[in-house]
Amino acid sequence: MSSERPYLTSKEVADRWRLSDQTLANWRSAGKGPPFIRVGSRVLYPIEGINAYENIASKTWLSDRKSTRLNSSHTVISYAVFCLKKK
Repeated sequence: MSSERPYLTSKEVADRWRLSDQTLANWRSAGKGPPFIRVGSRVLYPIEGINAYENIASKTWLSDRKSTRLNSSHTVISYAVFCLKKK
């Protein structure tokens, strides 16, 4: 059995991601962010949901980085070809 607790509090998630509690509250209100449950007035985040959200977010970030690198490389190459044609 894992020693990890099955849920994190909003503060624990905010600390983990270096966000404010208010940012997480805004995400919940907007239907964004990781899955959560309410227990009375407490908001809890299942650790499995946090891990899955981090995994998806990192893949999205890496995909965006590759796309940005491709686009910026393409722009540099296009500009270089344009400069060569001017000569």
